[in-house]
Amino acid sequence: FNSNQNMASLETCWVSRANALQRKGRAGRVRSGVCIHLFTSHRFTYHLLPQPIPEIQRIPLEPLLLRILIINQEKIVDLYKIVKKIIEPPEDQSIADAITRLQDVGAVDSEINLTPLGHHLASLPVDVRIGKLILLGSVFCCLDSALTIAACLSHKSPFSSPFDERNQVDAKKKQFITAYSDQLTILRAYKKWLEISARGYAAGMAFARENYLSVRTLQTLADIKHQFLELLISIGFVPIDVGRRSVGVDKIMDFTGPELNANNDNNKLLQGLLCAALYPNVVRICTPEKSFQVQATGAIARQPKPEELRFETKSDVVFIHPSSVNFSVGHFPSPYLVFQEKIKTGKVYIRDISMVSMLPLVLFSGYGINIEQHDGTFILSLADGWILFKVENHTIAQLLQHMRNELVKLLEQKMQDPLLNLINHQNGKKIIKTIINLLTKD
Repeated sequence: FNSNQNMASLETCWVSRANALQRKGRAGRVRSGVCIHLFTSHRFTYHLLPQPIPEIQRIPLEPLLLRILIINQEKIVDLYKIVKKIIEPPEDQSIADAITRLQDVGAVDSEINLTPLGHHLASLPVDVRIGKLILLGSVFCCLDSALTIAACLSHKSPFSSPFDERNQVDAKKKQFITAYSDQLTILRAYKKWLEISARGYAAGMAFARENYLSVRTLQTLADIKHQFLELLISIGFVPIDVGRRSVGVDKIMDFTGPELNANNDNNKLLQGLLCAALYPNVVRICTPEKSFQVQATGAIARQPKPEELRFETKSDVVFIHPSSVNFSVGHFPSPYLVFQEKIKTGKVYIRDISMVSMLPLVLFSGYGINIEQHDGTFILSLADGWILFKVENHTIAQLLQHMRNELVKLLEQKMQDPLLNLINHQNGKKIIKTIINLLTKD
């Protein structure tokens, strides 16, 4: 894991001397044997590391830092000093990068104190972004869908990919494509499997087999959803009692009821929550200059091909992973995407991608908002001008800014008091309803 770039990489590297000796020891353990290493004795003696790099130096540090902060929440904590007491500590830069990521999520403030959101995220044994997604799912009454997406992000896609049947898998996957989003595509497939499975186990198995879905993975996702729900109940966010259930069976809708799932099928709201959870993993889509095709009726603008698009984060150029439903897309209605993971193999790829429009970025991202005017046109500027949106007039820009401030205050209230019922909260109900209406009509 590269903390500077917030990116995991799959790199081919030499083993350590300790690894090589351990492998050598396996020859002759059961019967006489010989171990042959495919490197020279010179490389072994002078170039291989004596020991593997410790795991603490190869993984994201956010969960560790949150745990330290919640254990010492009554004290002033120097995270650098505490982490440096580890036998083989990570570099200071890795600690600083992890703190920045926690600030981006909203888990710690500028003085590295736990926020109310951070307090809850520290209590959830999951990635901070997944934790934020399920918390927001309960707030915006789309709990079941948020739990399904979170389960997929924490585990894996239920679509199986036999190497010799990749084209058939892609063809089946296209039936479920939703809103230029990998997460919503999987959500749709999962919901369809649940619907078919209600007719009987055999029907669910047949549907999964026909659509290249792994039944075992689908059942695991159902179990993970239940675990996430129990975590929300344990921190007071979902005031219900969970009944008994069979392993691999999804009873979330039965347990949580219609009120907490009133917006379950609102894809634009779900895209907004993905934006909130995955920020600052935002990509800008750059299109080539317009070209035209001459036809009998006249010249028409030519749609760019997928390979002509350029995808940029604030710091580098990336590529959409071939497993994404957006890999073959040449035109996106919005020029922005959010993603869960950035990995380096041959190229730097982004995975688990969802398109987002202007309003989710304005309302849910952590970017600062500035209102600017250029040649009589009002511009909403985010991320120091990296993201720009035109608005009709100054009043609309101010209203959007005000709406975001009100949402931040409301979420802070909810995080401080998990039992606060926003559905019956006079001001909170208005804010939530207004935001949902704005997103739905966007």
